[in-house]
Parts: sequence; structure tokens; C-alpha cells
Amino acid sequence: MGSITTKGQVTIPKEIREALGLREGDRIVFAVEGERAFIRKVSDEKLSEILIRQKPWAEGSLSFQKRLREEWGSRPS
Repeated sequence: MGSITTKGQVTIPKEIREALGLREGDRIVFAVEGERAFIRKVSDEKLSEILIRQKPWAEGSLSFQKRLREEWGSRPS
């Protein structure tokens, strides 16, 4: 359990940091589904490494770039 400071900050409990392998400086993503909030550690993997595994491409590069931009624009802050 935690509490929110006047600046909107909260300390992630040690058990959760350990379970997610979080360390100082790691990046995390927040997501909200209904009345629940989730956190997830951002992968250290480079985007280029992820994309290499996706070949052969099922769609053209321009349509893929457009889809990525739309997904990026709709992600939670």
C-alpha cells in the first residue's frame, strides 16, 4: 500500500520493484483499464532488434509506419 504526495508521486513498494526487476532509472509504462491501473517495465531491447524478427513484412513500409504512428499517438501518457 502507498500514498500519493502533493506532487502526485508514489513509491513503488520493494516487493513490486523486485518482482518486476525495476532499478533506479528504469522506464515504466502506466495503463488504465476501468478502475485499475497497471505498470510495466519498458524493455531494454532496441526497436530495430524487435523489427528484425518481424520479417518478412506482411505490409508495405509506409502503411506500417502510419500504423506505428497511430498506435504511438493513442498510447496512455
